[in-house]
Amino acid sequence: MSRPLKILVISHTYITRIGREKWRELIRLYDIQLKIIVPSLWKDYLFTIRAGDHVDDELDVTALPVYFSGKEAAHFYRSASLLMREFQPDILHVEEGTDAFSYFQALVYQRLFAPEAKTLFFTWMNFEKALNFPFSFFERFNLVRSDAAVCGNTDARDILRNKGYEKPIYVMPLLGIDPVLFSKRPQPSLKSELDLHGTVIGFIGRFVPEKGVLPLLEAAATLEEDVTLLLIGGGTQEDVLRRRAEELGFADRLRIVLSIPHAEIPKYINVMDVLVLPSYTVPHWKEQFGQVLVQAMASEVPVLGSTHAEIPNVIGDAGFTFEEQNWEDLRDKLRMLIGDEALRTEYGTKGRAHVLAHYTNTRIAEKTWAVYQELLSS
Repeated sequence: MSRPLKILVISHTYITRIGREKWRELIRLYDIQLKIIVPSLWKDYLFTIRAGDHVDDELDVTALPVYFSGKEAAHFYRSASLLMREFQPDILHVEEGTDAFSYFQALVYQRLFAPEAKTLFFTWMNFEKALNFPFSFFERFNLVRSDAAVCGNTDARDILRNKGYEKPIYVMPLLGIDPVLFSKRPQPSLKSELDLHGTVIGFIGRFVPEKGVLPLLEAAATLEEDVTLLLIGGGTQEDVLRRRAEELGFADRLRIVLSIPHAEIPKYINVMDVLVLPSYTVPHWKEQFGQVLVQAMASEVPVLGSTHAEIPNVIGDAGFTFEEQNWEDLRDKLRMLIGDEALRTEYGTKGRAHVLAHYTNTRIAEKTWAVYQELLSS
């Protein structure tokens, strides 16, 4: 193709500037004309995001009003063509899931205005979900008219195959990370400010049962070694965690930091000696990826995760796992890591090498480009 490859991306994920890094890498590396459509406003479960607060001087981002803002499957755009009539993309890439009304809308416009475009979607969905009309109809329509799929985890791939989807499926995370932002940078001032001592066991995420944060607290409290447990996030179990720490005589070794800005996460990871993700399966939820594992590994902080869902696939041989919901195994693995600084250093180095090989924005951009090439040649 003598002209640049024309890609039209549609996703609420890219309403924030910081989420667009893989696209910056893609246009830096390859001859691409890229347009991104995002909602002008997105009502997240914690806060409202406005596209006007995330203006981009590098990427061509168009913000359009949506109906049902904040509803991933139900929202759709107030637009008569989603730029397809004027842009004429070679590839339509929508990252909203299999049953999304917005993907159905985009496919209808693609058939009307850009029928030669190849179509591609992304899904994280890693558990079977019963769909009611009209979403069951949207999913059937969307799958039949998609030329390829990208899945954020292997369970999502298997579910698509079980639904009878026979076209190409690629497995890769939605977002990569910046290995400069997430790197080893000691934070003595922050460590002192938080009054962290001994070996620091870290957790970042929601304080809800399925994340395993309460069993993590109980496992840490049984350790005779000098440790501090640093929990970063927030959620319904905050008061439960504080009460349980008091009951266990562990309150003086527990630090809770409520939700922090994304830009602050690298600093907090760098005060940890090990990061733990102890999630376990509950009805209607499984861990989709575990981005915090990648962030910690990039920062040379060794990771310990349960064998739940995608966690062991993300870690590979660059960290440690314990059997899902086997809290004695969790305690034993923590004791092993706390007692062996050389082992922690070794796996900190391994973790960063693993991230550089698989999970940077550059690697995700390269994998995305390879998908496009295969799609166009099929």
